[in-house]
Amino acid sequence: MMRIGLMVSAAILAAATVSARADDLRPPLEKQFFDYFAGECDSALKTQAQARGKKLDQGGLGESIENYCACTSQAVVSHLSAGEIIAFANNPESEPGASKMKPFFAQCQGK
Repeated sequence: MMRIGLMVSAAILAAATVSARADDLRPPLEKQFFDYFAGECDSALKTQAQARGKKLDQGGLGESIENYCACTSQAVVSHLSAGEIIAFANNPESEPGASKMKPFFAQCQGK
């Protein structure tokens, strides 16, 4: 009976170790949110600029968009709770996220 208990304990320990390693491979949730918001922002603003006939490689426009999106994405992950981040991702105009982010987004303009 003791032998079976030891085998079960060893199996549980091994499973926990594998699970912990899998979690170590996953980026932190804040980084996942940051990457998501930065990517969505970058894609939308670049598409909008190109639709208006702007050249992303002239006048530093592409770099300005990337800087703005990084700044706003950092603001989102720094100033919203996890629940607010999810609500904001689903609808950027939803409250309280929209009101909280407005001053930070204004600060990011021109960066």
